[in-house]
Amino acid sequence: MKYITGLLSAAVLALISTVSWAETTNLLINSFLPPKHTINEKVLKPWAKEVYKATDGRVRISIAPQSLAAPAAQLDAVTQGIADGAYMFHGLMARNVKLSQIAHLPFINSTSERSSIALWKTYEKFFAKVDEYEGVHVLSMFTFPVGPIYSMDAPITSIKDVQGKRVYALPGVAAQMMEAAGAGVVAVAAARSHEVISGGTVDAFAGYPVMDARAFNTASYAKSIVDVPGGITAASFAFFINQKKWDEISEQDQAAIMRLSGESFAARSSVYDQLERDVRAGLAKDGVQFIEADAAFNDELHKLGKPIVAAWVANAKSLGVDGDAALEYYIEQAQGSQPAK
Repeated sequence: MKYITGLLSAAVLALISTVSWAETTNLLINSFLPPKHTINEKVLKPWAKEVYKATDGRVRISIAPQSLAAPAAQLDAVTQGIADGAYMFHGLMARNVKLSQIAHLPFINSTSERSSIALWKTYEKFFAKVDEYEGVHVLSMFTFPVGPIYSMDAPITSIKDVQGKRVYALPGVAAQMMEAAGAGVVAVAAARSHEVISGGTVDAFAGYPVMDARAFNTASYAKSIVDVPGGITAASFAFFINQKKWDEISEQDQAAIMRLSGESFAARSSVYDQLERDVRAGLAKDGVQFIEADAAFNDELHKLGKPIVAAWVANAKSLGVDGDAALEYYIEQAQGSQPAK
């Protein structure tokens, strides 16, 4: 009887172990951008499928069919358990997240893919130790293509062309640059930019890439687009998961997820580069004029940008990070070159 009882106990333990092993962790990722946006269709959904496969079905990820929180409330939605994970624009996290604002600095970016990888690698090398993302585990970071300057009238080719004008600007560096140039700035989340631009209250807009100008239905209001080498800014995002939810996942599956996250997830930003090229080509066919900022305009903008860069470096130093070294490293990774002295 003892032998039979022992066998039965072993069988029950094996069954329990098997059931536990086969349990599925369901993760709900929130996305505040429209359901058909490239980030959902070509980045998050393919990533979720690969995570499911890599964990042998133990981690199942779904994308919320519509946003469960406003763009500025993504972190709160995750820490409060409304969603298990989300991505959030760093510009809306500036009060508590100082270091990752590096990607927003003017003139330092290149393609979305290279800048995204640069941001993640710089975060790992310099910023992670500071742990600015309370209550969440950071899965990755990514950066959209750089933001140009859009004119709804005559092209903007000098600071003088901005002075006195009303300009919608992406919150953060783009808004600071336009204010420094003498514009009257309206800065709200990109998802709300259409109501500002379509209402006729601004003469120009700046800060987000052309692909987003199409996504937010503002591209049709632009008559000309001025590109600045390295961009006046680039919108960057953190992609994270609730820390308690993350801790529920086995170490084996955590490792599998991170192999598909981090730099690998950042590299998926190549789809934004392709989309940006396609949208630009379409607008050019429609008669939108694309202009490269000349040396004089570029110099004017760089003068406006110096205090912004200096403030970020000082912030980094106050947090125990060598800001100059981090910035140099970021530029090397994003552009493959040393920063201009």
